[in-house]
Amino acid sequence: MSIAAASVLAKTYRDDRMKALAQEFPQYGWDKNMGYPARSHREAIRQYGPSPYHRMTFRLLPEEQLMLDF
Repeated sequence: MSIAAASVLAKTYRDDRMKALAQEFPQYGWDKNMGYPARSHREAIRQYGPSPYHRMTFRLLPEEQLMLDF
């Protein structure tokens, strides 16, 4: 039960964090995609570039697009 409880707490924390980030950076739609790389989120990265909160160790876009767009 403790693992299940930890999972629920982690998801709740993540969702709250994504909603807070959406207030600061509404263009990424974090309040809707909750951090998952939805097509609209990737389009926002192409258009606006990554935010300080994007994990740069995670492949946000194909490398050639990152090189061309940023």
